[in-house]
Parts: sequence; C-alpha cells; structure tokens
Amino acid sequence: MLIFILLVTLTAGIFFGGKYAFQWAVNIPAGTNSATENSRHLFKIPKGESVRSIGERLENEKLIVSRHLFYWYVRLENLGEKIQAGQFIMKNNLTIREIAEILTQKSRGEVAVSIIEGWTIADIDTALTNLNLMTAGQFTLCAKTCDFSDIAFVKDTSSLEGYLFPDTYFIESDTFTPKDFIRRMLTNFQLKLTSLAESQPLPQNYTLNDRIIMASIVEKEVKTNADRPKVAGILWKRLENSWTIGADATLLYEKGDGTITAEDLEKNSPYNTRKNAGLPPTAISNPGIKSIEAAFFPEESEYWFYLTPTGTDTIIYTVSNEEQNANKEKYL
Repeated sequence: MLIFILLVTLTAGIFFGGKYAFQWAVNIPAGTNSATENSRHLFKIPKGESVRSIGERLENEKLIVSRHLFYWYVRLENLGEKIQAGQFIMKNNLTIREIAEILTQKSRGEVAVSIIEGWTIADIDTALTNLNLMTAGQFTLCAKTCDFSDIAFVKDTSSLEGYLFPDTYFIESDTFTPKDFIRRMLTNFQLKLTSLAESQPLPQNYTLNDRIIMASIVEKEVKTNADRPKVAGILWKRLENSWTIGADATLLYEKGDGTITAEDLEKNSPYNTRKNAGLPPTAISNPGIKSIEAAFFPEESEYWFYLTPTGTDTIIYTVSNEEQNANKEKYL
C-alpha cells in the first residue's frame, strides 16, 4: 500500500508539477525499525549493470521503498552514468536520495574494501585507486616509506609484502589515508597470528619472516586449502635438503607480467628459485590464514614434486623427477 501511495505521489509530481511531493517521496527512508536501523548492508554493483537492475536489487534487499522511484530519481537527476561499480556499505534506513549519492560517490560515507588472498602490494594499490580512495602509487609508496616500527614484527622484515592481511575492511572514504589502512592491515595480521599461536604452539625453527615468505609462495602455488600443507611440506623439505625450491610463482612475482621464458629461467635473480637456492628475499603475496597455517604446520609426505594440470585445481604428487617429467608431458 505504501509503495502504491508513493507511486501515485510520483505520478502526480511529474504530471502536475508537484516537485515538492516528489522530493518528499525520495526522502522517505526504507527502514523504520529503530532496533536495526544502523545495521550494515554490503551492496555490490558489477561493472555495466543497468539502473533498472540496480533498483530492482535495492528493492528486493529492502534498501529502498520502490525500484520505480529510484529509477525516476536517477533519470531526472541525470545520475545514471555517474553510478560507480564496486562495493558499498549502507544502513537500512537510508533514503533513495542518500543511496543515489552513495552509489555516485557524491557522498560516499563508508566503503567496503575486500583485499583478496594472494594479492600483492601493487594489486592492493590498484584496487584502492579504482575505488577512487587515492591516486595511483600512494599505497605502494607508503608501504615502502611510512614508519610502522612501533609494530614489533615490522622491525624484522625488509618489506611489508606478506603482512597486509587479506580481509574485508570497512573504510570511511572521506578520511581514508594509505598509512591508516596499512596500519589496520598490519594490526589484523598481528591479531590473526596471535590467535593461531593461542590455538597451538608455533614452531621456532624458522623466523617469522621465513614462514610468511613460504606462506606467500604456497598461496600463489596452490589453489585448494586441502593441498596447502602438503605443498608447504614439499617446499620446506627441498629447502632443508639444499635443493632449490623451484617455485615458478617467485619468478612471476618479480616479472609481474604473468609469463616465464627460457631466458627468465636463466636469470641470476634471488627470485628465481629454480636456479638459486633458498627463499626469495621477500614474500611474493599477502597470504590468507590457511597458507600461513600451512607454512607453520606443513604436512610431511614421501613426495618431492607436485604439478597442477592446466585448467584444473587438482595437484598431482610424485616422488621422482622422472615421474614429474612424465606428468609434465602428459598434463601440461
């Protein structure tokens, strides 16, 4: 009934010059329950979604009183092309006008930023830039130059790569700074590591930095949580037996273009773990908790080699180099 009355009001506003009636309609909040009016709601808009589709989803998720009111407001205010793709945080007592302002980033308020497991500092910089929270390069520069020495583990690493914990963060866009965001991510990492240590004693035979570097490699080499401990076990075993760990992901990190050539494999680089022994000098991604757990608590096995067939998430394990080469011929 309320929606019907609002639509009648809108129609009257359009045909009889009822400008104020229309403005009244788009300023009615969807939520009226004071117990839940401040609850957060994550609303995602994919690139290219139409205004009609957005309005329909907003109504279905009870964030607006009418998709039709939303459509006409956006159309009359010429906001259609200004609506941004991305993730938005909304309370359930917002008006159509307020929601339109958030979606067009005219008044952004709180924004949800999802940092994906395995992203690098450069990837995070790109994501924050695409959300118009900063200009390109600011996050990367701060990760290299801002002072976080008051955080204990930072003093023991040459790079923050690996310590920026992947998670969904709620950010006040108007007051966002790369330094504050990095501090939040480092603090989150510290909390997750403390929680892990409280659940079971952490082995001390490697430094924290070594463990995080290994976790970052496992994150990029393995797609399934079930396989992460076993692959971590293989890589630690290679390292402890003076083998090269032989992870393509380390060289891909240095190159940054997603390709490896025969010439690349001959490079005398500390990130070329096919040629040079030991771990690379820094982490190659920011790993999730499952990869961190795998690096601390690897699974022992008889295997020395692993291979992921092209186009799958399945890992094939082998004991000998001969078996591995045969699998390369068969699956790659």
